[in-house]
Amino acid sequence: MEPARKSKRFALPAGWPVKAALIGLITCIGMWAALRLGYGPTVSAQVTANFSGLMDTQGRSVDATALAGRYKLVAFGYTACPEACPATLTKLHAVLNTLSADKATLTPIFITLDPGHDTAEVLEAYVRHFDPRIVGLTGDLTSLQQSAAQLGALPGEPGAAQTPDGGPNHAVRLYLLSPQNTLLRTYEIADPTGLIASDVQRRLAPTS
Repeated sequence: MEPARKSKRFALPAGWPVKAALIGLITCIGMWAALRLGYGPTVSAQVTANFSGLMDTQGRSVDATALAGRYKLVAFGYTACPEACPATLTKLHAVLNTLSADKATLTPIFITLDPGHDTAEVLEAYVRHFDPRIVGLTGDLTSLQQSAAQLGALPGEPGAAQTPDGGPNHAVRLYLLSPQNTLLRTYEIADPTGLIASDVQRRLAPTS
């Protein structure tokens, strides 16, 4: 009588459950990031920025700076900001370097919220330190705060108007605007540079 044959069992490779879990996690993160960065539908109400009364570091009004008709990637802050603003402009520089030739239709902008300290000379030196392509904008405090408030860059509570170091409080984000200054998307500084650049790229108007 022949001995009973042992049935062969399918054996998963060693470590397979861990690898499967990692693959699933990476997939979920990628889907979440893509939806968050605009590859899914935008559900927020339309917001339009207003830069009336602002000027660049050469003293030219926004209307005279040829910003109309161009996409804009905007950040708010102040030059004495210890960490958040340098991180924002470093991210802006990285995004610009990641974009292709379509960036010719895009103007990066840094708007100060501390015009008393950030003179035209101070602001110009500051933005050029991070990237000479960044346009610094200033103006009277009321106009600057209005432009920031329209995009939701100011805190909602009056008591949170200042940061712990005494500077003007503001959201640490990048704001992508259409040529008509309509808000298309906001990006958090923690968002991956490549995903931000990809989302900006697909929204730019054709150059031809």
